[in-house]
Parts: sequence; structure tokens; C-alpha cells
Amino acid sequence: MIIVTGGAGFIGSALIWKLNENDVSDIVVVDRMGTGPKWKNLVKREISDIVHKDHFFDWLDKLPKGKRIEAVFHMGACSSTTETDMDYLVENNLHYSMRLWDFCAQNKIPFIYASSAATYGAGENGFKDDLKGVSALRPINQYGYSKQLFDVWALSQKTKPPFWAGLKFFNVYGPQEYHKGAQASVILHAFPQVRDKKSLKLFKSYQPDYRNGEQKRDFIYVKDVVDVMLHLYQTRRLAVSGIFNLGSGKARTFTDLGRSVFKALGHKKESFEWIEMPESIRGQYQYFTEATLDELRRRTGYKGKFTSLEDGIADYVGNYLANEDPYL
Repeated sequence: MIIVTGGAGFIGSALIWKLNENDVSDIVVVDRMGTGPKWKNLVKREISDIVHKDHFFDWLDKLPKGKRIEAVFHMGACSSTTETDMDYLVENNLHYSMRLWDFCAQNKIPFIYASSAATYGAGENGFKDDLKGVSALRPINQYGYSKQLFDVWALSQKTKPPFWAGLKFFNVYGPQEYHKGAQASVILHAFPQVRDKKSLKLFKSYQPDYRNGEQKRDFIYVKDVVDVMLHLYQTRRLAVSGIFNLGSGKARTFTDLGRSVFKALGHKKESFEWIEMPESIRGQYQYFTEATLDELRRRTGYKGKFTSLEDGIADYVGNYLANEDPYL
């Protein structure tokens, strides 16, 4: 049995798709489903059970003896980069994760969890996933800080799961993110604009070193993300534990992204409109992110290639967003 917290969410449900593709179906989804559309992410998936996140530890206490948990993928969290309730973030992203880590350590269960590139803050210390430098990072929003707190705590623990990995996700995009609203990728927001108006609104730059649209991010396709996660699961007895970057390794501009959406929709001409960034996020906006992947390659043995932005967007638009059924 495999447990995926946040299993109805974006990356969690994409991971379940990948596990199903590899003939793994004894999967327990832990999530808060609510009244929103997240349930649609699971309609085509083979799973064993769905457990509400608030009841999960009681459910674990009642698990029959002899029922073996092969791994826990902890993708569940408050992932909103604009969330300002620090008490809520600490409870959800720190304390819940600490409790699950302890359970996995005590029961010798591999534990793979979602960290975030938001822990790098403005990038003044670079984007190298050197474990010695984790405590020196200075996140610039509450979400990033909550993830940073758990990373630091995990590294300080003497009792650890037999294999554990924290994955610093960079800008993930792709199928299954449809429920995320304002927190969904720029590609999802760009698609209807380009399709219907043949124009795309992007934020202006407020730093002189970056022209409008030339802000750079490390965009990574969700299919690449789950390929890495499957690799970690399959090699969990051999891989070295740690905290790893998970991006494409190549920063691209938002105009690159926009051009790829125009091209994927068959438009030869591009039209951009530069709009004001809300003041509430100007002080916590990352103008450049780029994952270094040396540690991921060296310590986990992952040798897979990462999808280019152009190819990822072409697949996302052509095979999902433009289809009546956009789900994996």
C-alpha cells in the first residue's frame, strides 16, 4: 500500500496517474475534498480508499497489523504563496509534516515530501541544494517560510525514515491543476486569453535589470516531476536521502512561455499586454529561479531528461487544455 497525502491535488493526483501507469493501484488518498472540483482529478484513477486529512492519524492507528505501507508521499499542504495566516501554515505545513515524519521513522517507512523553491526567497544565496546551506535561506513569503521550517527540522532529526527525500518543486505546470484558481500556472491562465482574445496579459517588471516579460522562472512539466518521484520510489533502498531541487534546470522568460502558448494554439503573431502587479505580492515576487540538479543526479541516480518549455506546453495545450476531457 502507498499513501499519497494531497492525493486529489495537482501533483498528488498526477503521481497517482503515474503509479497506475506502472500497475500500482493499492493507493490511499489523504486529502480534504470539500465541495470543489478536486474530485475530478481522481475519476480515472485506481485507488483503494480516500481518507480525510483530519482523520488520517486515527485511521493509521486502526490499520490492521500486517498491512504494510510501502511508502508515504506527503504532497498535502497549504500551497498558496499568498496565504498570510502563519498559524494556519505552521499547523498544516510544519506540525502535520512532523507528525507524519515521526510515524514513518518509527515504522521504517520511506517518506517523500513536498518542499518548495519558495524557500530560496529572492535567490540571494543562489539555488544550490547544498544541505549545509539550508539554514541560511531566507524565504520572502509565509508559505516559503513554513516549508523552510520543516526542511530545517527534518535535517536536525536523529531518528529518520529509512529513506527520505524533500523535493524543492520549482514552477510546476500541467494537467490536474484546474482546481487551483489564482494559484494555477501562468500557462493555464494564458490558454483562454490567447484562444479567445489572441492576446496575453503579463505582469510588468518593477526591477530595472528585467524588462517587462523578461522575468525568469524554472518551469517544469508535471510529467517530469512524477517521473522523478517514481524513480525515488523504485530506488528507495539504494538512493541517498536528502533535500533535492526539482526543476528543469533552465530558467525561461514569461515571454518565452507566452510565445509557446501562441504557437501551441496555431497563432503566428503574438500580442502582450503589460499589467500592474498587485502591491500585495510585489515585495515577495521572485524575478529569477533556476534549479541546480547536480545533487539530484548524483545522490539519487536519476538520469532522465527534462521536457523543454516548448514541448511541455505543446503537450499540455494540444492533448489536455484543448480537449473536452483535460484530465490525466
